[in-house]
Amino acid sequence: MIVKNVVGESLRALEDYLMAVYRLEELFGEAKTTMLTNELGVKPATVTKMISKLARRNLIMWEPYKGARLSKKGRVIAEKIVRKHRIAEYFLVNSLNMDPVKAHRYAHMMEHLPEEFFERLYEFLGKPSTCPHGNPIPGALLSKEILESKPLTKFPVNSIVKVVRILCTAGGEVVEEIYKYGIQTGAKIKILSFDEKGVTIEINNKAATIEYKYALAIYGIAIN
Repeated sequence: MIVKNVVGESLRALEDYLMAVYRLEELFGEAKTTMLTNELGVKPATVTKMISKLARRNLIMWEPYKGARLSKKGRVIAEKIVRKHRIAEYFLVNSLNMDPVKAHRYAHMMEHLPEEFFERLYEFLGKPSTCPHGNPIPGALLSKEILESKPLTKFPVNSIVKVVRILCTAGGEVVEEIYKYGIQTGAKIKILSFDEKGVTIEINNKAATIEYKYALAIYGIAIN
């Protein structure tokens, strides 16, 4: 039986939209309709219809043609889903030795399971504080590194940066592209330059230019 929520859509649809807004807000500060269309793989008209309903129920704050952000009420729901997702990722990678990108996609399938399952799993795993990509698990104590981290775009040229977290999108495309550069948590990067193409870095004695949309997802701390 499908459980219905206050907006008349399935509970899963509600969670997917709030999770998408949460992720895009992390990356870009807001979630535009076009971004949500790409994130969720649905038509713009479908996104607009659902976003309007969420706004009427005070789950998001939305300005047409500008973007959406989570309300306090919506963030509470979104963080519960994020918590489940990141616990699942930790389990899949650290207990089952699964590839982190594949684990991210499987965790998305698992995040709609009951909270009781995840709380038991969280206890079993020893109460981890972050997912395998370094993103904090809501409710866990945050390390000083996480609290002080910022995206690569915020560092000056010649900075040496230690990567502490990589933000993710629903399908895992962002983290998958970032991993192709050899960038994972713990990696050390030197910022070489900024231009219209993106951020040029040095990693493992090799230079690479990363598009801004990916650089925004790479958070680190200065170590020089």
